[in-house]
Amino acid sequence: MSLLEIYKEKNNNPEWFFSHSSLAEDNVGSMFEYTNTNSRTQASFLNAFSKFLEIENRPRKLWPKQEDHGQEMHKHYVVNMIQSKLFKKDANELYNRTAKGLLYNDFIKLNIPEDDKWFINYLFLLNGYYLNRKNYIIYRVKQDLLGYLLSVDGVTEGLLIRYANELLKADSFRVILRSHFFFIHSFYDDSDFLINYLRASEAEREELAGYIEENLKTEKFACCISKKYQPGGNFTQNMLLDETRVFLLTLLFIQSKDVSSTNIYEIFVGSFNQNISTVKEKVVLSYLHRNKNIFDAIFAEILESEDLEIDVSDTITIEEATQILEAGTEDKAEDYIDETSEVGRQKIKAVYGIKKRQARILSGYKCGLETINNCGPIYFTAKVTGKNYLELHHFIPREFRNDFSYSIEVLANYITLCPRCHRQIHLAVDRERKHLINALYEERKTRLVVVGLKLDLSEIYAYYKIDS
Repeated sequence: MSLLEIYKEKNNNPEWFFSHSSLAEDNVGSMFEYTNTNSRTQASFLNAFSKFLEIENRPRKLWPKQEDHGQEMHKHYVVNMIQSKLFKKDANELYNRTAKGLLYNDFIKLNIPEDDKWFINYLFLLNGYYLNRKNYIIYRVKQDLLGYLLSVDGVTEGLLIRYANELLKADSFRVILRSHFFFIHSFYDDSDFLINYLRASEAEREELAGYIEENLKTEKFACCISKKYQPGGNFTQNMLLDETRVFLLTLLFIQSKDVSSTNIYEIFVGSFNQNISTVKEKVVLSYLHRNKNIFDAIFAEILESEDLEIDVSDTITIEEATQILEAGTEDKAEDYIDETSEVGRQKIKAVYGIKKRQARILSGYKCGLETINNCGPIYFTAKVTGKNYLELHHFIPREFRNDFSYSIEVLANYITLCPRCHRQIHLAVDRERKHLINALYEERKTRLVVVGLKLDLSEIYAYYKIDS
């Protein structure tokens, strides 16, 4: 079969056709799901943020409603504003800006070149936990997209960078339609089609491009690409270019060698200038370093070790330790700590540093799942404490702390686990994790309500990526 015949045959499958032409949830019409019909590009966050400011500190009952069906006009902005960490919800159920959001408000007013604005905006959004996935943008490229694409025979990271570069340099949709990355973007999840596309002759690829162009010209939209890119349709050329930029810049970061907190600013700027477009390097670096209280926190999060136990310093000031110890061990709601600044992150480390010790003492140095997993025989003695070695697990994972109006750095949310159980909670198949999470939820749910962290089991499943 020719490449065009293969393409037509695939389009005869209604499920495949819809999945590749739609941006709806669980479909593959776009590479990144945090940009959708409401937030189509990175730049759309600028407008969404400005709109959301209209209801800052306003009770929900006072939000503007659409006249025709009474729905709240700002409702569809909520998730992205929270998961981008630009806003948080306080104890009175009012939405207000985080430290990151306060800086973002100043940023959107800057009169700077378009490429400078796109680049800085990308960095602001880089540590968002969209779709309940920590560092979603990096995870999406590193785990999902590369997982699909590198399984295609002959595809390498180097080729992906080259193909993405070529698409970004195209000066018309006609040229884009004849670029390799256009089809990689369109069918990243279909290795069978991509193999056929990459192995096809230039004549076959030209025949395919001509067929799609004819569909668009005659408005037949008989194939998924013409349907997807039809005038007024789900997807646009600007969205494609935006997603290609996001993919390419993220892949270049993933590839960077010896990246650290001391060189990460320069690595991002250099990668953008060498591969995508040109920003004013000195001006952009000056802006980032001038606001390092926010950007250091963003970069610290995306550079964080993937180890299950956070490697934090146990050294805290006498004043901080006194405040925490005076608070005691009684369950009570504690003030939200804004993690979007480096000052806030250091405060969280201070709280964690002493409360994890309290949690271990209160547990009697036993694993929270000992009665289920019979952990006794596998304990070993920690050299530092002379007690059973235990790790500290956040039952509500720390990446979701912005979902809550109160602090999750409380003893009610801290569970001591032996290394085996800790890894089982994070890494085992769902059927082996689910009964452990159920048990911990039943044991902790009342305490969590007391400290202002009320949530149901289905929300916990979503956090742990378990099918309910």
